[in-house]
Amino acid sequence: MKRACETEVRPARQSMTSRYAGQTVVAIGAHPDDLEIGLGGTLAKLRRDGANVIMVVASIPKDFEVRMAEAKRGAEVLGCELRFLMPEGPRRLEDIKTCELVGMLDGLVRDYQPAAVFTHSSADFHNDHLLIYNACQPIQRLAYFDLFSYHPTNCRPVPVAFHPKAYVDISDTIEAKMEAIAAHASQFGGRGLDTEMYREFARMQGRMIGVPYAEGLDVARMLLH
Repeated sequence: MKRACETEVRPARQSMTSRYAGQTVVAIGAHPDDLEIGLGGTLAKLRRDGANVIMVVASIPKDFEVRMAEAKRGAEVLGCELRFLMPEGPRRLEDIKTCELVGMLDGLVRDYQPAAVFTHSSADFHNDHLLIYNACQPIQRLAYFDLFSYHPTNCRPVPVAFHPKAYVDISDTIEAKMEAIAAHASQFGGRGLDTEMYREFARMQGRMIGVPYAEGLDVARMLLH
């Protein structure tokens, strides 16, 4: 017989998908492919289980038509609705005034009244990603919503100081994530980059919580009842 101290005790798990079922969540990425890389498995899981998921691509600085088509394909694979923040043509986030960018993101809150928003992390190293993260902070003044940051995204392995506070088991949506990433052929296949590192990273995150695959999130705010 095991002594009490030897008994395995696992914490109760709550489904994120049940939390947002029937509600709208908005995920914001600076460029096409950021959302698929950062939390594609989570978005697919949320959509499958009844959430209305809006994937927002903030800017496409070049190769506009190609990358727009790839973004549409990625969102289709994940089953999510896609919105371009600046659909009129190529534009760099660095060229946009902060007040203008915040105003655009304010529009998302007013249009969708999201129960949750997912955005880039303050631990990211890409300036465009940090611009989106910083612009998402003031939009919290308009309404209450849960706010999460996903792991910094990149095309090559780069060490970052990101420490998830929550994990989502994506074991049943890892293939959708990988297919959605592969939709961005101009960023990977066309440049000879291997996307399997994202599967390996999801496997590493899964080991943290005892599941095959997971995605880590930082929690900026969350209402608990």
